[in-house]
Amino acid sequence: MLSVRERTGHLAQVMSVSAFSIGIIVQKGLTERYSAADVVVLQFAAASVLMWLICARLGYLPRKLSEFLPAVMWGCLTPGCVFLFASAGAQRTDGISVVLIWGLMPLIGPFLGRLFLGEKFHWSLPVGALVAFGGLFVLTSDRQALGTGDMTGNILVVAGVFSAAVGQIFGRQLNTSGAPWFRIATLQITGATLISLVVALFDGNLTMLNSNDREAFISIAYLVVGMTMINFIGYNLALSRIQIAWIAFYSALSPVLGTVTAGILLGELIRPFDVLGIVIIVSGVAIPHVLRIHRSRADR
Repeated sequence: MLSVRERTGHLAQVMSVSAFSIGIIVQKGLTERYSAADVVVLQFAAASVLMWLICARLGYLPRKLSEFLPAVMWGCLTPGCVFLFASAGAQRTDGISVVLIWGLMPLIGPFLGRLFLGEKFHWSLPVGALVAFGGLFVLTSDRQALGTGDMTGNILVVAGVFSAAVGQIFGRQLNTSGAPWFRIATLQITGATLISLVVALFDGNLTMLNSNDREAFISIAYLVVGMTMINFIGYNLALSRIQIAWIAFYSALSPVLGTVTAGILLGELIRPFDVLGIVIIVSGVAIPHVLRIHRSRADR
């Protein structure tokens, strides 16, 4: 049976993936009217201010450079550099390639956790991830590619995926070092804010939202509270309590949640092949849990 600590970690990561996946669709709608760099700066900066205020209230403020710098540097890597690689790659290659490359994350994570942290994982995790990847392939197989595939673009997306995977290793080490995970989440968002601000300034365009655009302010509110704060709070809580293999594994749910959210918020058509892909992905994610429940009952 899972301990309360482990159960909390699993729930926190599912919450993190859910908040992020919904946020991608909300962000997509907002960036049709505003610069993507401006949106990201605004959501990270506002979330960072709120997180610092909460951190101060909880008494978690860092008191020396060694408590501050590592987590900020981690935030610069992920989501900072991850965003740079992923967005640059997505601009050059087709959307199907981007989705499928990111679908490799649940397969990469367990092996990196084993290699760098010595964390063992049950065979059902990569098997479930492989089934989920098959579902992702079905989910994208009947969708027209968004442009033409480009090798350089694909390499940049792969770099983003590996940056995210390596970032999970650093994050796991930071969150198991004894430091408060809430402080680490705050510093991670701070690092991401710094990178996004540099990108926006380099882009030469920092604009404010239209004061009459009520929908934009609602979207930004979700991006700040949901996609950023809830996402990274859940992510760091999960990193402090469960293995990298599980952290990466739950990312398989992202295309499912993204597809459903796009259907609800953007009115995109969900076709029979989409439903089949979703069922396969959810089945893959369920495999390790079903086996774990079966083992626990057998041991009674």
